Amino acid sequence: MVTTRSATRVVGDDSTKAMALNPGRLVPQASTTSDEDSEDPDIAPRHVRKRFKKSAGHRTKTKLKRRGRLDLMPTMNLDILFHILSFLLPMDLLNLSRTSKDFRNLLLQQSSASAWKTARLQVDDLPDCPQDMSEPQYANLAFYPHCHDCDRVVRSVLWPLRARYCPRCIGENTLDQWSSQSRIPWTVNLSSYDLPHVIIYGTGRPKQLFLKKAFDELLAEHSKTPADEMAALLSKKRKHAAEVMKHAEQCQQWSQSVASSRKHELDAIRRGRQDDIVTRLTEAGYKPELDYVDRFWLQDHLGTSFRKPKPLNQKSWDRMRTDLITALDVVRIRRIEDKVYGPRRQILMDEYKKYLQQPPPPDAAFDLMPHAVDVAEFDPFRALIKSPESATITSTSFVSAFQQLPDFVSSWRAKIDHEFSDTIRCPENQGDSGKQKDVDYLQLATAVFVVESGSDRRLLMYPEVLSWPGFIAPASVSILDELYLLQVKQFGCRMWSAVRHLPRISVFEGTAAVVQAASLDPKTARREDMDGLDARFACGKCSTLGRKVVMTWDMAVMHSYRLHRDLQPEEIKWTIIEGDELENVKDYEKEAKPPVKADTIVYCALCQHHVRDALSLAFIQNHLAEIHGIPSNKAEQGIHYIADRNSTSVISMVVDSDGKVSNHADHRLVPSYSSGVEILYWKSHLV
Repeated sequence: MVTTRSATRVVGDDSTKAMALNPGRLVPQASTTSDEDSEDPDIAPRHVRKRFKKSAGHRTKTKLKRRGRLDLMPTMNLDILFHILSFLLPMDLLNLSRTSKDFRNLLLQQSSASAWKTARLQVDDLPDCPQDMSEPQYANLAFYPHCHDCDRVVRSVLWPLRARYCPRCIGENTLDQWSSQSRIPWTVNLSSYDLPHVIIYGTGRPKQLFLKKAFDELLAEHSKTPADEMAALLSKKRKHAAEVMKHAEQCQQWSQSVASSRKHELDAIRRGRQDDIVTRLTEAGYKPELDYVDRFWLQDHLGTSFRKPKPLNQKSWDRMRTDLITALDVVRIRRIEDKVYGPRRQILMDEYKKYLQQPPPPDAAFDLMPHAVDVAEFDPFRALIKSPESATITSTSFVSAFQQLPDFVSSWRAKIDHEFSDTIRCPENQGDSGKQKDVDYLQLATAVFVVESGSDRRLLMYPEVLSWPGFIAPASVSILDELYLLQVKQFGCRMWSAVRHLPRISVFEGTAAVVQAASLDPKTARREDMDGLDARFACGKCSTLGRKVVMTWDMAVMHSYRLHRDLQPEEIKWTIIEGDELENVKDYEKEAKPPVKADTIVYCALCQHHVRDALSLAFIQNHLAEIHGIPSNKAEQGIHYIADRNSTSVISMVVDSDGKVSNHADHRLVPSYSSGVEILYWKSHLV
């Protein structure tokens, strides 16, 4: 073992004595302290402090030096020390050289270059140290991530310039090729491309930068060099610049490969962390929920904790577990609602559609059936839909529930009738006393209502008024309830409710005048009574001498609302026509039946009438052809489909004094509310 390596070191007298006693050791530089204050290098350091007498009552805190540090490491045998250093990387040597003056003096000696080279060779694919740089300088350039001017953190290296600069310092230490300060005199047969330079891309044009120091040195050398040696100088500069640029390209490739390798390494650590989180959640029973969402949901919920390039430990898992499990419980509810209950509701919708396409069971005929969204909340159906996830639900599972459906429809009709009646506003002159408490009044012929919601206003008769789209339309505002959104997406509407949109509903008073014209009592006459009369009424406001404007009773009600709503009911004198005039009108109606327009709102007469089955004639014709096998050219009004009287224009006739009947051609037709239905019926289907 060579033990004389430290003998070449120039030290003081005290250091020489120590070397004589401990050959082969690096001894710290001699200090100005006395022998009594010196430390024995063979034992743990102990500081001897001179005691000063203090006044009574004054106590001094004595800070004891911690034991076990590397204070004695510089005094180790150099061969042992350099053997230890051979296992370090360049950055380790840089940090070690900055711990104390002793290490700095040792590691920055020319004789210590082998330690730096050994450390450099441990870095894969790192280019060799250039000849114009020392090993410590090269290590500092490649591994010390700080600006060489202000010591700010800088990750990128300007390899051609052999420097690291922050954005501020790069402008102070470099020149742009296009700046006036970097103009090379024409007497110098050299361009900026012959100096080591770097091209930086950013906003605007690219910048070609080179060091100010190199530029100044070039001009200084040029001014001092004789003319006969100028060519050799310029050739030397070009050769040096080419070597620097070539080495810089190699270093840049190495730097990119290191960055790429580090990126892959961090990505692998992230994937391992994410897989660990998924594995723990899977073991906790949340695999179906993780399959329902995806890793992007975990990333959004956990944020940086999910993509942190750090292996997952128990402490980190305990920190995120509670919130994560709580969020996944919500996902579980949504998944079951979508993937378990959703298909079951779809089976119910298909079976309910078939049920409505058949004649109603005996003693179970209703003038209006509910929508499938309400049927799904009927207890027998709800129990099947909400049965455990492991249960198998098919179409046959709903057979017994459909047998109980008439009981549900009865209770449902009673419920919505009461809810609807509670929203009706009585005439101002009658107050609450004018409102009948018994819902039987809905069966009266005067049960005709004006429904207003926003800009939408229309006249609707009972029970068609219960199909007003606003009662089942989804909320117009954005709702964050995901279960609600899933239900709306599947059914296309919500459960029937008269209070969701808070419409303004009032009784149309003009109906009573039409009923009185038929010599019936408006307080007791029912719709069946008016339909049974099969009478025709003449409008006293529109009729003139020798010319009567005639229509059916329901058209008369529509006529009063659409054309004379601003008049008081007693101002319109309705008269019933009889005898030959009545027979002539009925004969004319049979011969000159007006065609139904394609956009007229109708519903299928062969299916049970239900909420939201009123669609345009074109849709119903397709339904009749596909479901009932009736071609469009064979479909007849009143037999295969029924026009919604609330959506058609008023049909009226003119009876002359001689009994001749003609169409009321000059009658001002008021557009139907079909356009409003299209707005509210934002998704059209039969169930």
